[in-house]
Parts: sequence; structure tokens; C-alpha cells
Amino acid sequence: MKRKNSILVIAIIIVIIGVYALYPHSLEDVVSSEERLYVLHHFHDVEDGEPIVEFKEYEFEKGSEKALKIREILGGYTYHRGLRVLSWDNDLDISREGNFIQILSGSNTLSSGGTGEILMNSRIYSIDYWGRKKNRALLEEILDVLE
Repeated sequence: MKRKNSILVIAIIIVIIGVYALYPHSLEDVVSSEERLYVLHHFHDVEDGEPIVEFKEYEFEKGSEKALKIREILGGYTYHRGLRVLSWDNDLDISREGNFIQILSGSNTLSSGGTGEILMNSRIYSIDYWGRKKNRALLEEILDVLE
């Protein structure tokens, strides 16, 4: 009887951890509608053996058209915790395309390099459930707004 109860308790704990790790949250909540929005875009590439590094900064007033559009774009994507959030590892890679963005709004920060993971408020999360393709699409949509 004790063995069955122990197995049941372990199974319940595993289910709770799984739900906690995989429950999706909207990225829209990262950008406050009451704060200014800052976007930093880093681009890295190599052309003819020479490095190309571009860095652009954008600032949008609260309620501006572009700030609302970026918030709307983020609302179309979700993130979930995954098991990596349990570690203190916060290294974020950059995809081969070389685009890296940082979004700052109020006390929230979001960084994305197009790899399927994001760094949000110093913690690593996964984008949607098919990360890499979704993260690249997210980057492209935000870059389109910035142009």
C-alpha cells in the first residue's frame, strides 16, 4: 500500500513539474503599454573576409504606433519555461543570420538571437514549442517594424 502511494505521489509531482515547465505564456506581457519601449538591434556578418557589425537603437514613446505594433507582434508568440530555467545558465546564442535584438520596457528585458530561446529578465525560456522557426519569424516581424 505504501509503495502504491509513493508511486502515485511521484507521478503527481512529475505531472505538476511538466505542466509548470510547458505551460505557455504570452510575450505580449513583456512590453508594458504604460512605459517607453527601447529596441536595440545588433547585426553581425562577414563579407569578403571582413567583419560587418551594425548596431541600431530605437526609442518609442508609450502608445506610439510602432510600440503598439511590436506589442501586438509579441502577443502572437508564447514562451515556456522548460528545464533550462531551473539552472542559472543565461548564455544566449545568435543564429547564423547574425540578427540579435533586445527589447526593454519598464523593468522587463527580452533578448533574442533567433535560436529558439530567449533571455527574459536574466532567465532562458523557449519560444513556442517549435522554437527556432518561430523565433526567426518573430525577429523578422520586429525588424520589419523597425525599418
